[in-house]
Order: sequence, then structure tokens, then C-alpha cells
Amino acid sequence: MEDNTQGKGQYKGNANSNNGKGNNDRNRTADLSSFVFGKVQPQALSLEEAVLGALMLDKDALPSVLDILRSESFYSEAHQSIYKAILELFRSSKPIDLLTVTEELRHLALLDSIGGAYYLVELTNRVGSAANIEYHARIIAQKHIQRELIKVSTLIIRDAYEDTTDVFDLLDKAEQNLFAITETNLSRSFEGMNTLAGKLLKQIELLSQKKDGLTGVPTGFTNLDRLTSGWQPSDLVIVAARPSMGKCLGKGTKVLMFDGKLKNVEDVLVGDLLMGDDSTPRRVLTLARGQENMYWVRQNKGIDYRVNESHILSLKRSRTEGGHQHGEVLDICLRDYLTKSDKFKTNFKGYKVPVEFEEKTTAINPYFLGIWLGDGRKSDSRIATQDVEVVEFMEEYATKLSLSVHKYEQPERVNMYAITGGYGSDKQASLKVALRDAGVLNFKHIPQEYLLNSTENRLQLLAGLIDSDGHYLVESNGYEITQKDEKISKQIKFLCDSLGFRTSLIPKKASIKSIGYECEVHRVRFFGDVDKIPVRIERKKARAWHMNRDWQVTGIKVELDKFDDYYGFEIDGNRRFLLEDMTVTHNTAFTLSLARNAAMEFNKGVAFFSLEMSNLQLVQRLVSMESEVPGAKLRTGQLEPHEWQQLHSAIEKISKAPIFIDDTPGINVFELRAKCRRLKAQHDIQLIIIDYLQLMTGGGDSSKGGNREQEISSISRALKGLAKELNIPVIALSQLSRAVETRGGSKKPQLSDLRESGAIEQDADIVSFIYRPEYYQILEDENGNSTKGMADIIVSKHRNGALGEVRLRFLGEFSKFTDPEDFHFNDAALDFNSPQANVITRPSKMNAEEGGGDIPF
Repeated sequence: MEDNTQGKGQYKGNANSNNGKGNNDRNRTADLSSFVFGKVQPQALSLEEAVLGALMLDKDALPSVLDILRSESFYSEAHQSIYKAILELFRSSKPIDLLTVTEELRHLALLDSIGGAYYLVELTNRVGSAANIEYHARIIAQKHIQRELIKVSTLIIRDAYEDTTDVFDLLDKAEQNLFAITETNLSRSFEGMNTLAGKLLKQIELLSQKKDGLTGVPTGFTNLDRLTSGWQPSDLVIVAARPSMGKCLGKGTKVLMFDGKLKNVEDVLVGDLLMGDDSTPRRVLTLARGQENMYWVRQNKGIDYRVNESHILSLKRSRTEGGHQHGEVLDICLRDYLTKSDKFKTNFKGYKVPVEFEEKTTAINPYFLGIWLGDGRKSDSRIATQDVEVVEFMEEYATKLSLSVHKYEQPERVNMYAITGGYGSDKQASLKVALRDAGVLNFKHIPQEYLLNSTENRLQLLAGLIDSDGHYLVESNGYEITQKDEKISKQIKFLCDSLGFRTSLIPKKASIKSIGYECEVHRVRFFGDVDKIPVRIERKKARAWHMNRDWQVTGIKVELDKFDDYYGFEIDGNRRFLLEDMTVTHNTAFTLSLARNAAMEFNKGVAFFSLEMSNLQLVQRLVSMESEVPGAKLRTGQLEPHEWQQLHSAIEKISKAPIFIDDTPGINVFELRAKCRRLKAQHDIQLIIIDYLQLMTGGGDSSKGGNREQEISSISRALKGLAKELNIPVIALSQLSRAVETRGGSKKPQLSDLRESGAIEQDADIVSFIYRPEYYQILEDENGNSTKGMADIIVSKHRNGALGEVRLRFLGEFSKFTDPEDFHFNDAALDFNSPQANVITRPSKMNAEEGGGDIPF
């Protein structure tokens, strides 16, 4: 039977001693608690006694348990004190026996508290030798771990019952405590050379049986595998690249935030929420700043805006032709757009979308506010009108408010009408109070709660503006609203833009020749399916929209401006966000290719942690890679019959792939380690990929009180520790600093370009960079070979191998990396040192003579 089930036996054995009363009292309490509560903490008192006795009998016994036991491992406080005294003797290089331990305890003033010298004599009498001391020590350590787990679990249970507890802080604290138990109690012991040499021989024998020469997880890229022999167990591999620069705009460009406000692009901050093209938020992950050639994008029917040449345009196809469907959306780099034919530019146009805001309750009917803004007297609630439909509405509205409409006749002028008789619960008040509360009395404007409301409420507001101040354009089937107030005109334009209409705002000169009056006015015109606006005045009602032309698309013209500053950001989701007039614009595939190759080609289990993209977006990219159906088509669902076949075939293959995706945003290292341990135990994963490192958080103390560089250092160390613990490679995508863009000469990334911390370079076993010459308009390499559609994987640090550059083909349409196509494939291509091979190796600076690969830090 285990010791913790024998409380009575332990108690009786200690009671026979004349000394150690304090210890016996404690055991008696523990024994009694087993009767009262039915449970006793895990313990092994008899083994603790045996171990301590053996340590005092055998001078060579301590080293065998030194890395297993700490003083806290003992359940009895007396035993803890005795073990501390033994450790102190060991540290002082003094002999360990009954006499020296007795003297040390006396020196520490602990002898009486442990039961006196006689208790130490009893300990030595209860064991014959130290033969089984290591086995006994491991049981004691296990009991201690059990007690620690009980302690942590008790604290978690206690805190979980507290209403004020933040559940995420509690999770983080629980993980830290459990991790601390692991770190302090399960440290790995040393192994002798005879054991290690045997393991190495066995490993070499296994490797000799592999025909492909790969010793790690294959990358799926021939020349990269030749350079690295696959990703090696326990290695931390950093794959670094510049963040996508396709979201950079000129200073002053206004973007639509998710709350409906407009913000200059240079004022956008990390964590801000932008409005997406589907009326859902897009979170800003990182900021981008720099200088590049800037271009004006001139929209025929929309605002002009400035972008850098790396900006990604979102365009919509305007006609069905040659297998391409009207309405297909294409995301294309402006640099690539400039190389396209005139026909392409005619087929693909800029576009805008309507926006849906959350419905809000308003104190004033939106239609009434619209007619008051147009024809109301700014100092009270009176409205000038001669239209019967408007008067009828006012009477209906007054009845609903339990009020009445009062008519104010004006000789030779349009009559005025007011809803009076009290407002809300105060019958002595009027609708004037509601206008004052809305802040529009004597200051006409559209309040935010009306401008950012549901589509129905915004349409009612616009209908009121049309019925008061609007003019129906019969020939073009659109509307025109003219205002002297520029602010209201801009608000009306925003209102029409948000509803999806094609809108323009033009300042004009207005004059009354008869009296010689002239002033500047602002004319808003808008077109589209305007027949859905609930206009009440019969003569102003629009015809149904029957034109085949899509009013939400517009031709664009791109003009070079100058080399200037750009401002941008990385966002999540589908990377599409909106400019101020609801124009849609857009904001790495290598690691995903690695995951796909390892899992689908070599059946290796892969854990993919995506901190930036959702799991469905990643799967969509995988499907695009495998099926070679463009991602743009997968987003719209407009596929040809043969593409549907490709899609189903790809999904069938991917469904069987051992890839496990986790898209937890901002995951910390503790969560990551816990999930990886489970995946390793349940699915025997062979590779971990993290996209990307800078989006992780340290968790625990690493994220408190220190700067971001220290936190990144902590994260990189933890990832290296995870790789060693699970004995599998960990690949982490990392960002490069903007220094690459501003550096003169070669744009090839260097180790010094790693972003936020040099510790990343220090902890990594391999540091590699993704470099696309075409991105920097380098169309030929030094050998005169075309770089179009090519990418170089530059291995700049390789702790256990050679350095080099590997050329791959990048298929941007499918977000896919592949080996270069070689139509003249021959044996020379397999020669590692052949000049025709797509890999260049070079020795490191440190070990050039030895052929090593470590870079000096």
C-alpha cells in the first residue's frame, strides 16, 4: 500500500520515539484529519525518513538525489530542515554523517525543532543502506508534485468562485503556476557519454537507411532540403520577411473607422478598428511608414486618393468575357496594374459598397429631421412647405406624439407648419425641445446618431432632405440637393455614399440676377437604385433603376505624383477596408507552403498557429494552392465547371492532411506550450509553425514592467525551449524592420534587419529571409536571369550547416511557392556544388576554414 493511505502506521511508528514530539503532533493531526475529512495530502514520511537516514550513512549518496530533491520536496517541516542542513554541509565541502548533521542543525538553531539528536539517531537506525535511495527519492518528488498540483488547483477553484475575477487573468495565472511546477520539478538530468554515444550511433544507422538523405522534416523544396537536410528536431527556425506593404496611402487620406468616424491615415493606431467591405471590423495589427513613389488614383465617379506603388488595389470586373464573370473582385499591386493592357484596365474598375450600421433609437423621426434641415426655421420647429404630402406626414407624426399641427399663414410667402402641444412626457413642451436636445437648433447639421444608423433610418432621413431641399433629375434618374452650408453638404454626401449611391459634391456659384445677389453653394448629386428612397412627394419619386451598368463601379486612371512619405498598416480579415466615400481598397504564403508540403507530401503532423488570419482564410489559401484556383475566385464563388472539379479534388486531399490550425489572436507562450504538448501527445506532430512571432505575447511577468524588446526576447527563448522539449522543429515567421526599404543599394535583408530584438537571432538555429527582387523592380539578377515571379530564400544563419540562397517560384495568384521549373533537368542539377543548381552555399565568417555555419553574434 502507498504511504499516504497508511496514516495510522506512520503515526504509531513515530510515537515510539521519545523525541520529535512536534513532528509526532503534526502526524497525529494529519492522521486525525483523515478521519474527519476523509483525505490526507499525498506524502511518503517513511521514505523521507529512509532517504535522510541513508544520506547520513553513505557519504556518496547525496549526488544521486541532488537533482531530484529540494528541501520543499519533503512533507515534514522537520525533514525539510534536516535536508537543508545536509545541503549546506555539501556546499561547504564538509563530510555528511550523523555527527556533522547534528552540529549543523545546532548551529542553525534547528536541532530542538526537529526532535533533537535522538531523532537523527532513529533515522539512521531505520535504514540499512543507500541502495534504493534514488528510487525512494523519486517517489518523494512525485508526492511533492501532487501536493503542488493540489495547492494550485485549490487556488484556482477559490479564485474561480470570485465574481470579480478576470477569467483570462485567471487562465494566465493557472498556466504560469502549472508551468512553474514543470520547470522546477521536471528538469532534465545529465547523460553520460556512453549513453549518448550509443544514441548517436543508433541515429546514424537509421539515417543511413534513408535514401533521400533527409534527417529532419522535409520542406518540400528540393534545393532547400539539400541545404538544410530538412528542418531538424529541436531547432528554432526563423523565417523573416518584410510585412506586406499593400496598404499604404498618402498623408491626409481619410479612412472609415468601424464606428463611422473618419480618420486620417497617419493618425491610425495599432488596435484601431477600420470598416471592412462587409460592414465588419478590421483590426489594425501593425503600422507601416516609409517613402516610395506615390501615385494618384483618379476615379471617374469617386474621390481621388494617393497611394504608394506597392499599394494593393481592389478592383471589380465590369463585364463577363472569356471565362471571367462580371463582378469578380481582383486584388492587384499597383505596380503590377501599371504593366497591364488598356483592355485589362477597362475591364477592371474601382468600386464602392454600401455600409450597414447598427440601428439606434432616435428622439426625432429621421424623415422629420430631414425636412426640417432642408426647409425648417433654424430657431424653432417650424417648417415651410406647400406640399400636401409633407403636411400629411406632419399630421401623422403629431398624432403619434399625441400632439397637433399648427399652421402659420404668411402673406405672399410659403405657409409654415409646426407640431406643438407638448413633447414626450412634458405636454407643455414642444418638438423644439427635442431639436434643442439633439444640438441642431440654431446649428443645423446631421447628428452622428442619425448619420450612423440603420439603412432604413438613413433612407428616411435622405427622403426628408429630398422632399424639402432636393430636386429630381428626370433625364438621368437621380437627385440633386443644393446647400449653402458646406458642412451639411459633406454630411449629405457621406450619407449617400454610405447607402451605396454614386455621389458627387461640387461647389458652384449661385446668383439671383433680379436683385444682383450671388453666393457659393454646394451641389450634391447621387445616382443608382434611388427608387428605394421612401420619398413622399409624388413629383419627386424616382423611376426604378433598369440600366445594366453598375453604378457602384468607376473607371480609374493612375498618375505618377512624386517620391514621398506613405502611411499604412497591417489589418486582419480579408485585408479590405473603406476610404471616406466607401471606395474599397486592400491591404505570407511561404510558411503555409511549408505546412502543406510537410503534411500532404510526407504525412508529417503540423501544428499551425495563425495569429493574423482566421482558420477559414488559411484553409482557403491551402485550397487555392492545391487546386490552383485563384483565391479571388474562391472569395466570390464564381467558378467554372472544371474549377469546381479541381476544388472538390483539392478539398478531398486537404481533408486527410494532418494539419492542425489554431487562430487564437495574441496567444501567449504558456497557451502555446500547453496546446503543443497536447497535440504532440494526441497526434504526434512533427512540426510547429507560428505566423507570426511579433503578434505573440509573453504572458506572466515577461509582459509586465518590461519593454517590448524584452518580451520578444522572452518569447524567442520560450520557443527554443519548446523545440528542445518536444524534440521537433519550431518555425516562426518574423517581421523585418523598415530599414530594408530605406537602405541604399541592395535591398537584400540582413541579420541586423530582424525586427524588435537581437535575441531572435541569438536563439535561432536557422535564420532565413524571403526576398523577391521583382518587388523592388529588379527584373534580372547578376547572371542576367529573369526574376519575374521568383523568390529567394536566403539562409543567413545556420548553426549546424552551410549558408546559402535558394531560388523558388512564387505564384501570387495562388499564394504558392514551388520549385523552379527546369525544362533542362539533368544530373548536374542534383550536384550540390554545380553552378547550375538553384542553390548557392557559402561558409560562415566564423568557421570558414572548418566549413561551419554559425554566425558570430
